Amino acid sequence: MVRPRSVALGARDVSILWSDGHASVFANQNLRESWPCALCQGEGNPVTGGGRLPMVQNVPPDVKATKFQMVGLYAVAFAWSDGHSHGIYPYDYLLSLCECKDCVARRRKSEDLIEPPG
Repeated sequence: MVRPRSVALGARDVSILWSDGHASVFANQNLRESWPCALCQGEGNPVTGGGRLPMVQNVPPDVKATKFQMVGLYAVAFAWSDGHSHGIYPYDYLLSLCECKDCVARRRKSEDLIEPPG
């Protein structure tokens, strides 16, 4: 399993160097908008199966991660300048969000293969 070797919090982005040598970069606002907590992403109604209703709609454009904590051997938790600090980013989820050139190109290529021609 790939794990973070180091995490760096910047004014504009979060960088993670992984144990396999991959270097991920995440724009702060994009990473915060992808925050996988029930409050931000919404939580389905377990009784009715109803849809999700996010409680937090707008993430400030200048939001940044102010600190992080490793959660076991599977996730990272961040504290954000907008006051959020509940929720975790599993490693595989973080890798799926990576904004480095190679990962973005790989996702685009994959999307091109999935879309029907025309």
